[in-house]
Amino acid sequence: MDTFLRNFSDELPFLLMLILGAGLIVFWQWAAVQRRRMAHVERLSALEKGAPIPPEPEGNGFSHRQPLTREAYLLRGLIWSAIGLGMLATGVAALCFMQSRHDRQPALFFACLGFIPFALGLAYLLYARLIRRD
Repeated sequence: MDTFLRNFSDELPFLLMLILGAGLIVFWQWAAVQRRRMAHVERLSALEKGAPIPPEPEGNGFSHRQPLTREAYLLRGLIWSAIGLGMLATGVAALCFMQSRHDRQPALFFACLGFIPFALGLAYLLYARLIRRD
C-alpha cells in the first residue's frame, strides 16, 4: 500500500492539472452555451413585445473582438518565438552546467519543450507573411 501511495503522489500534480484543464474547457463551453441561450431569449422576448429585434452579432457570435490584423499576428509570432527560444536557451545552458547524466534529463526535457512555443511563433509569423495586405 505504501508503494501505491508513493506512486500516486508522484502522479498527483499531473492528474490535478488534467482535471483542472478539463474542467476549464467544460466551463468555457457551458458559458458559451449560456450566452447563446440568453441572446435567443432576448430575441424571442423582443418578438413577443413587438420591439425591434436586436442586431445579430458579427462574426460567429462567440467573440465581440475585431479580426486580428497582420501586425497582430506578426507580434504574436515574435512573442511566441522569443519565448520558445528563451526556453530552449535556458535548457541548453542548464545542460551545460549539469554534472551527472541523470540530472540532465529534466533540463533536456525543458529545452525540448521550448520547441512548442517556438513552432507556434513560426506558424504565426508564416501566417502573417501569407495573409494579404489590405
